[in-house]
Amino acid sequence: MNDFVFIKIGKKFSKIYLAEIKYAEAVKKYVRIVTSKKTYLILASMCMVEKVLPANQFCRIHRSYLVSLEHTTDFDNEVVYIGDKIFPIGKQYRGILQQRVITLSNDRTEFIPDNDEAGKIIAKINGSDYSANQNNGL
Repeated sequence: MNDFVFIKIGKKFSKIYLAEIKYAEAVKKYVRIVTSKKTYLILASMCMVEKVLPANQFCRIHRSYLVSLEHTTDFDNEVVYIGDKIFPIGKQYRGILQQRVITLSNDRTEFIPDNDEAGKIIAKINGSDYSANQNNGL
């Protein structure tokens, strides 16, 4: 798979590296593609842009927004943050972002040393008990 796409601007095609794309925004019948260096306005639909950009690097969060997972700095159930910009998450897209990224949660997590067996830690994660050897990185 290529790590770039070409965007037609006038009569020429310009190469844009996928790693530089921060987000895409629907603007009437156009799509604004914002990169680290420049902003492009292309005549296309969000559906077409979503199909072209790889799903492992980009996520549709709203009918008007497609965001780069690499550039996403924070998110919750309502919004996505890319730097100081805030993007709403549409109702039909809620939960999709969490399914697409790896998350580690500290909700209801506590590490309790097991006094009976040295070298083991019992982690209570989301109500379940998991045992892990300390030498495995925990």
